[in-house]
Formats: sequence, structure tokens, C-alpha cells
Amino acid sequence: MTPEQAQYAGKHGKADLHMHSTYSDGCGTIEEILEHVQNNTDLDVIALTDHDVIEGSLRARDLWARGSYRFDFVVGEEVTTTQGHLLALFIEKRIPSGFSMERSIDMIHEQGGLAVVAHPLHRFFRHSCQRSIMDQIHASKDVWLDGVETWNASFCGIYANYIAMGTNREVYGLPELGNSDAHTLSAIGSGVTWFNGQTAAEIRSAIEQNSSAPGGKMWDMQAYYHWVRYLMNKEQREARRPAIA
Repeated sequence: MTPEQAQYAGKHGKADLHMHSTYSDGCGTIEEILEHVQNNTDLDVIALTDHDVIEGSLRARDLWARGSYRFDFVVGEEVTTTQGHLLALFIEKRIPSGFSMERSIDMIHEQGGLAVVAHPLHRFFRHSCQRSIMDQIHASKDVWLDGVETWNASFCGIYANYIAMGTNREVYGLPELGNSDAHTLSAIGSGVTWFNGQTAAEIRSAIEQNSSAPGGKMWDMQAYYHWVRYLMNKEQREARRPAIA
């Protein structure tokens, strides 16, 4: 959905519910992310979803709550399941990695959170949930996904976004999200979820009512450059770190 289409449909709110900090493999610190969103984006809601940790997201919420930020904040995590990555949104405790997609979804729901499959149906990305698993969940009466990321602005979405979007609309009918999957500050907001409202409660309601819409653009080359340079420098720093006797 383009900005013009979103405005025409009455979806004035913009959320980015998938991004990473230095608590996992992102370049930006918690403080840098909050300030960047405040001063350099028009996002209404964000979620911090570091890989298999929740401490950064909880700390971000604490800093956000003590500040005077114009955007709302959602605690999240990107969970590594044995069958692909899964976004856990509106949670309070870490979801452990290494379980099946279905068991991980159950653990998210046990906390009252939302389970959104991240960058699915990419044939060559090992952390992308494949069609057989999504079909299995779709057929189940006991487990369900709350949404699907049909626009991922990173390399994970190249080629796969259109497959995910088309398959979802033909088969699953799940609420759709667009997210940046940002690992650099400049990528934040490149992918967005349009919704009617401005708050975390309203984006949750939009997802639950299947009225959210994906949109955005892909990362630019600057985002890739900064991320790769950061990872290389991080690897060099760790290699120079003296071993503990």
C-alpha cells in the first residue's frame, strides 16, 4: 500500500514492528534508536525485536516511558524457532529459542502476545518459515498465527515479499504487516504497517481485526554498507579481545 492509498483508506498511522539494536545484531544502541525515531521519522509506533533476547526491548520501554517521545512503543522479540523466525509482540518475558513454530506461538499466546511470522516463504533463507509449516498451522484448530509479515524491507524480502503477499491473500487470509527489519538507523521505517490510529493499542486492534496494511520500500545501499561495516568491525574487536584464562 502506498502512502496515497493508505490516506485514501483512512489508515493514517504508521508502525514499524521489526527492528534490531546492539542487543543482538543491529548497529544502533537503544538510545540512538529512540532518538532517531523521534527526530528522523514520522512513525507512530515501533517495536524493538532483537534476536532471542528481550532485555533491550524492556530497557527501551523504560527509557521511552521516562522520556517525552511522540511515538508509542511495543516490547517484542524475534524468536528463532526450529522452523523459522517468529515475531513476538506485546510480551513481557523472553520466549526461548529452539522450539517448534507451533510451540513458540503457544508460548507467545500464553503471555497474551501476538505471534507474527517474519519474512516467510523465502526458499533459500534458512530462517524463513516454509509453506508446509504454514499450511500445517493454517489447518490446525489449536494453534494460529496472528499475522504475517508480507513486506520485509531487508534482503529477506527480496523476491519473497510478493510470494508471501500473494500466498496469504489466496490461502491464509492473515492480517498483513510491513516492517523494516532494520539493523541500521537509516533503515528504520523503510517498511511500515499502515493502520487507523496512532497508538500501540490501536495497531494491536488493527492486527486483530485484520485491518492493517503493509507498505514501504527496500533498504538502500547505505543501510547494507553500514551494517556490513559494523559487523566486520565487531568481529575484529572480538578477535582482538584477550582470552580469559
